[in-house]
Amino acid sequence: MTEPQKHPWYREPMVWLLIALPTLVIAGTFFAITLAVRTGSGDAFPSSVRRTAQIQAEDLAPDRAAIAMNLHGSLRIDAATGAVRLELANVPPATMKLHLDLIHPARAAEDLAADLVRAGETFAGRVEGAAGKVWSVQVSDAENTWRVAGRFDPATHSAALAPALSEGH
Repeated sequence: MTEPQKHPWYREPMVWLLIALPTLVIAGTFFAITLAVRTGSGDAFPSSVRRTAQIQAEDLAPDRAAIAMNLHGSLRIDAATGAVRLELANVPPATMKLHLDLIHPARAAEDLAADLVRAGETFAGRVEGAAGKVWSVQVSDAENTWRVAGRFDPATHSAALAPALSEGH
């Protein structure tokens, strides 16, 4: 009888299968951990929240103030220049500066912010990198005594703004 032909260990397919499968599992685990760490916050509107016995309680006074003042308006962002134009009805005449937050729906690291200054009856400013993306928009005064919110549509380059609460709440 003939003796079976002996191959070096690295020419045996079963050996590579035993090496490759655990290696792929370890690499996949590191990839999943990296994705989980880099995603950031999952909140659509980041704000300071008080958690009590698994119940979140956020201060709704700024939303109620916006309802009482009947604040509403629109925001436009020029896609080419990043120029922001905000028209907001019923803003007190003494308000000279507003704060704009563009909140990414999935990645907190991509959130943008800008200060807007009064220019006659409108507010103006500039924000880089906002074009072509959907944003949750939040506008407030400098002291955060009121706020309005909306959703930026990249197709129209605009957002309608209103208090986040309905009048019944």
